[in-house]
Order: sequence, then C-alpha cells, then structure tokens
Amino acid sequence: MRYFPIFVDLENRPVTVVGGTEEALRKVRLLLKTGAVINVIAPALHEELAAEPRVNWIARGYHAGLLEGAALVYSADATLNERVAEDAKALGIPVNAVDNPDISSFIVPSIVDRDPVVVAIGTEGTAPILGQGLRARIDAMLPHALGDLAVAAASLRGRVAETIPAGNRRRSFWYRFFFGEVREAFLAGEPCNYQAGVENLFAAEAQAPQGRVSFVSLGSEDPELLTIKAQRKLQEADVIVHDRAAPRAILELARRDAVRVAVKGELYDGATDVLLAEAGAGKLVVRLSVNGVSLEETVSVAAEGLAFETIPTVPPPKPAEVIAFPVREDIREEILRAAS
Repeated sequence: MRYFPIFVDLENRPVTVVGGTEEALRKVRLLLKTGAVINVIAPALHEELAAEPRVNWIARGYHAGLLEGAALVYSADATLNERVAEDAKALGIPVNAVDNPDISSFIVPSIVDRDPVVVAIGTEGTAPILGQGLRARIDAMLPHALGDLAVAAASLRGRVAETIPAGNRRRSFWYRFFFGEVREAFLAGEPCNYQAGVENLFAAEAQAPQGRVSFVSLGSEDPELLTIKAQRKLQEADVIVHDRAAPRAILELARRDAVRVAVKGELYDGATDVLLAEAGAGKLVVRLSVNGVSLEETVSVAAEGLAFETIPTVPPPKPAEVIAFPVREDIREEILRAAS
C-alpha cells in the first residue's frame, strides 16, 4: 500500500484550487460537499464557478505565497502543475495535480456518498476505470437513506454506552441494528416498527451474554474459498484461536481488535483451555483449524454446556484433467510447416 487512506476534516479550513476551467470545477464540486473554505486562483473562471457563492476568487495570477495556510491544494492548470506541486510540498501542504499522480502527494479516490457514510475506492492511480466501475456497483448496493440510518444510530450512542457493556454485546447490538429488522423498518419509513425494534434490541442485550465457539476448518489457504458464514464469524469474533500455520490472508479478514491466540494445531496444545475460558466468559470465539476440527476440542466444549457450531470451508477445486485428442497426420504436417 503506497497511499494510506485517510479522511481529512475540512470544516472551515481553506482549500486552494489553482485553475478555473472544467478540471477545476470538478474538484470544486467535490469540495462543496464539505465545509471547506474554497479559494480559487485563475485568470478566468468557468461560469459555474463564477456563480457559486462559496467560491472565493482570490487572485488572477499565481505565486507561492497564495498557498500559505491552505489545508489542501489542488492544481488544475497544466501550465502550472509542476510549479504549484513544488511550492505546496515546500510549504508542507498536501497537493494534488489533476491527472498527474507522479507529482502529487495525495490522490482523490472514487467516492460513494451517503453522508455521513462515505465509501472511498482507490487504485493508487493505476486503474481509474476499475475504481469507477467498483464505485458504480457499490453505489447501486447502498440505499440512499443509509446516511440517515447512521444519523439515527448516533442519537442512540449515549444510551448504548450507558446500558450495554463494551465488547461483543455492544457489537451485537449495532450489528443487529444496522443489518436486521430495525434497519428494514427504518429504510421502509415505518417509525413505529423502527422504535419497537430498537427497544427490543435493548431488552435482548440486557440479558447475560452467552459465549459460543465456532469451529472453522480450512480446506485451503485461499481466502476466497471461505464461506460467507465463516467470514462473518471472523468479523464477529472476540477471540480467534488459530493454528500457527493458518494463512495470514485469512487472519486479515478478522476484526483488528480481536484477540488472536496461536497454537501448534496438535493434540493437547492448550487450545481447549483457551476455548473453555473465553467462551465461558461470554465471548464469541472462533477456532481456526488447518487440519480439520478436533474431536477432543468439540467434545470438551460440549461437555461444558457451551454453544458451538462447525463451519467447513469450500474444498479447493481439483486440477483440470487434460484430454489429448489425436491429430490427423496431414494436419500435423501443416502445423509443423507453419511453425517453422
């Protein structure tokens, strides 16, 4: 990863755009979605820029001093891009030169906007059409009222913090809020059903937490062969007990704050003790095994009365069988002549 993804707070902060043409206008349209103070330097302005009250036309001619104090700089003037980029970098200001990532210190991703929910897709400048295509697909997947749902969630954060302990119980509440019946009622515009669903969630999470062990058996090192359920369990887990040989690419699918415990993947390697202790404490535990689910571990978990489930992965495909067909002698001679 060359470019580190980051969201910058531009509320009431100046952003300078060099250029007044269509290229500059596209950047300004994006900046208008933020609370930035938009300053433009250009000999002339596109008519849409000139008509926009939030655009401050601060100068017709460019010099480096005009960049001072800016949070970000965009250069959309091909004749000035290199000069602006050098000046901005000298001042320690992040700069983007339009269509010129080699001299830019940041690039602009494709964006799906469901304010305050924002999805950014970047390809590090290597494949912009791919980024645009992914944006279109994600845009079609996300309801337009998703941002309103996030705002509604924000109004509940104080109550959730006061009544539901941090950890898997709080995550469970929010997961069910955003992906269950509460979400459907909200998006359908059913306020009574939404409010009733919220109260049911609070009542359910007020009960004592129940631990669970999900045994996930890896049939392959390929993360794409994990089932959807296995991926979901990795995302939900508080603790992941994994064989040391478990592929890093699969462990990367888990939540960053999940506790990871590496074991040898052999009988009596201590995995059972960890499973019993963590699930017994009400945590959601995933046992990630390379060589299949251990009977000793499952029997021990069941004997303690703890809930568990086994989740196999998809086995790797068998190599394609190559079938050789006979070739007529006259055709073989013709192929050999052509090859020579």
